Amino acid sequence: MKQYKIYSFVLLFITFAAKGQFTYKSNAINTARIAVIDLSISEPEYDPKLKLIQSNPQPITNLDKLKLQLDEIRKVKLNRTNTKSSLGKAGAPLPIQLKGWPANYTQGTPNDNDIAISNNGIIATSVNTNVRFYNDTGMYLSGKSLSSIARHFISKKDTSALNRTFDPRVIYDPEQDRFILVFMQGSSSVDTRIVVGFTQTNDPTKLWNFYIIRGNITGDSSWSDYPIISITKDELFITVNRLKDNTYWKNGFIESYVWQVDKIKGYNGDSLFKKVYYDIKYNGNAIWSMCPAKGGSKSYGPGLSLFSVKPDELINDSIFVNDITNTIASGKAEMKLKILRTNKSYGLQPNAIQPNGRKLQTNDSRVLSAMYENGIFYLVGNCIDTSTYSTGFYLITIEDYWKINPKTNLQLFSSDTMDFGYPSIAYCGGGVGDNSAMITFSHVSPKSFPGTSLAYVARDLTMSNPAIMKAGESVISLGIVVGDTINRWGDYTGIQRKYNELGVVYFSGSYGFNNNNLTWVGKAKSQDARLAIDNATNKNSDLTIFPIPASEYVFVNFEVPEKIQVYFELIDMQGKKIPLLRDTAKSGLNSFSFNTSDIANGIYMLNVFNAEKIILSKKIVVSH
Repeated sequence: MKQYKIYSFVLLFITFAAKGQFTYKSNAINTARIAVIDLSISEPEYDPKLKLIQSNPQPITNLDKLKLQLDEIRKVKLNRTNTKSSLGKAGAPLPIQLKGWPANYTQGTPNDNDIAISNNGIIATSVNTNVRFYNDTGMYLSGKSLSSIARHFISKKDTSALNRTFDPRVIYDPEQDRFILVFMQGSSSVDTRIVVGFTQTNDPTKLWNFYIIRGNITGDSSWSDYPIISITKDELFITVNRLKDNTYWKNGFIESYVWQVDKIKGYNGDSLFKKVYYDIKYNGNAIWSMCPAKGGSKSYGPGLSLFSVKPDELINDSIFVNDITNTIASGKAEMKLKILRTNKSYGLQPNAIQPNGRKLQTNDSRVLSAMYENGIFYLVGNCIDTSTYSTGFYLITIEDYWKINPKTNLQLFSSDTMDFGYPSIAYCGGGVGDNSAMITFSHVSPKSFPGTSLAYVARDLTMSNPAIMKAGESVISLGIVVGDTINRWGDYTGIQRKYNELGVVYFSGSYGFNNNNLTWVGKAKSQDARLAIDNATNKNSDLTIFPIPASEYVFVNFEVPEKIQVYFELIDMQGKKIPLLRDTAKSGLNSFSFNTSDIANGIYMLNVFNAEKIILSKKIVVSH
């Protein structure tokens, strides 16, 4: 059987304001709204795309050389290793998938998946070429190709630009009950744009305010690529990488930009006030691919932290944290740099291996997703397991970041028989003291096709084994980028907490189908039994328990508005469940009782629930 390795290292970070030379430039800009687009209106969806199926031999970059060297080392290790192992002993419970369905189809490679879901259950999913909307049962509502959106503000003479819309990101704003969409248009210095859309209401299938941000603010031969977005209470943040014209990201990187945007003005359709941070350097070197941290249970602010590493080095111990200190409106927003050093190195990972022997590209070890909750930063990204030379991912947590000695921990999630990649993370806990989260990621092995998985991060930050949400049905054999053996796998996945459903996340990943990548959207839930104890429903006034404490019998009176099938169970403080009864309650006042003679003294939570959710919950004290 497979052995899943979840290594924990205590990282002794030395935290300090950068002692080298940290420099950056900034500029404030206003941009008028360029278009109001009704996404409910049907338009011709030609979605023109010219794509490369197999490239002619290209020059091998330094990054390619390093990864090919790692592949060769891995091959030697595999030939020398006789794996006879059992399933890893992970302490955290596996997440469960409640529903899932095939979603967006893309013409591009690789699959760049992202997802957002509102409190009223409307889902926005995006992938390379389009954005689509579903309800929470998986029913398709509407959708648009990115090129059809771009058609509203691209010159009719520049139809070739419609072929270059890519890298969409979506996010839901729980405080404002709105959606934001960001995607790139144009891949040269003359046409590079960042397209930003804000919904006017909480219905993303209707009216959006769209804006254009220049992708080239320096006037040289460069363009913007690979956006990552996050929001605070007041603002939207967009990071992009600036690349040289006519070069690939592996060897064309120049620097990263950060855009700080007043999101309320975007929702209102006002002129968009924003600030750009650029020429961001430490000791003269540009800081690479900054990932802004999202809020976990809600949006935070006024400041924001962005995380980056040295992603293309075999061994490194640096993490760069760029803190933006305040809002644009405050007039006090500035960028500061801290450097965290670890005594355990991360490193560049090899390529992944498919059943047909072909490889899948794993890119580099940049921070792909970051989150903040309960005073803890969570970072995830691709990484190498040097014991097997397989590719996995890291989870780094940083507690007490603003104190002198942060408490930091790294876990490497890897397998001796599978490859994992492209993780993204979302909070799924119950509030103060509960640090649990969910990570979605891609999986593949020489014996299993590429698919999508989840892992649960428990409240004590231990991790579960992988839970396969969608198994692949074929290899991926399109989008070859190096010679004729390495295929594109993905650049990122998507996951978001359902803010008004306890322990629930929605995720978007990919799976192999008919030699291509398809998108899988799913709803998953934590199986942490203590969630019910920590988060009793606010309907307790409808439930009466006596006597308190109970020594022999407990009597429970509760009221329901209609006939309903109900389940009764007790949960102790360690999360152990004691099933009591499954029966039908009738409309009106009901009485339920049970004997506590065989129940140990202690505090319990009595949950009354139907097939979908807990409807009543209250603590019980047993004392014989």
